[in-house]
Amino acid sequence: MSQRKDQIAAVEDKLKHVTMVLLKKWAGLSGFYGFKAMEYDEVFALLNTNGWKVVIDDSAAPNRIVELYQGEKRVRREKYAVDEAGRVHKV
Repeated sequence: MSQRKDQIAAVEDKLKHVTMVLLKKWAGLSGFYGFKAMEYDEVFALLNTNGWKVVIDDSAAPNRIVELYQGEKRVRREKYAVDEAGRVHKV
């Protein structure tokens, strides 16, 4: 039972890492600066300023959809899925 919990925690850590790398990439492409030394929460807060908004949908457990909006217009969208071996793939 605890091995299963460890696997779930490891997958969540992988998804969080992939999401952080993606948010940093988007911050650079969107003209923000100073984001390279930031942590996940700081980059997330940076991208939620000046009319920008990040939406992370992880309602479907093995999948995660990350969207970046500028005002009401969606600018970027990425989807990640986890396979049976626990690897994260961009879909």
